[in-house]
Amino acid sequence: MYTFNMQTVLDHRQFIEDQLKKDLAEIRQQVMAAQQQMKLLKRKEMDTRTALKQEQAEGVSSDQVVAYHAYLKRLSDRIARQVTVISEIRERESKKQDALLEAMKKRQILEKLKDQSLDRYNQMMLKKEMNFIDEVAINRYARKTIQKSRGGQ
Repeated sequence: MYTFNMQTVLDHRQFIEDQLKKDLAEIRQQVMAAQQQMKLLKRKEMDTRTALKQEQAEGVSSDQVVAYHAYLKRLSDRIARQVTVISEIRERESKKQDALLEAMKKRQILEKLKDQSLDRYNQMMLKKEMNFIDEVAINRYARKTIQKSRGGQ
């Protein structure tokens, strides 16, 4: 029965790779949520600018214009912070993806070693089997030869 002597290391590397895949999926979810938040903020900003233009066309007090501009400034600041958040999440995503690629390479190296080891084991078993078959054939030939020499006397 074949057993790979580094199977526990291979299993551990597979576990690490699976964990990194899970982490990467979570980070990608965060990116999508942050981008969705960004779209929402930009839509609010656009809607507010449209509302301000309509109010100005109808004639609005200066207090309301100041309030609109203050709100737009806060939206602009939130959008700038959201851009930073998205950038940071993307950086984490990139690092996690690099770590995942490295983990995959390490696992694949061990899998290649396992395959090579299995091939050597199979070749060794085939050689043993062929030697056994040869030995059986030699013994059978020797017995026939002995029986013929006894029968011939």
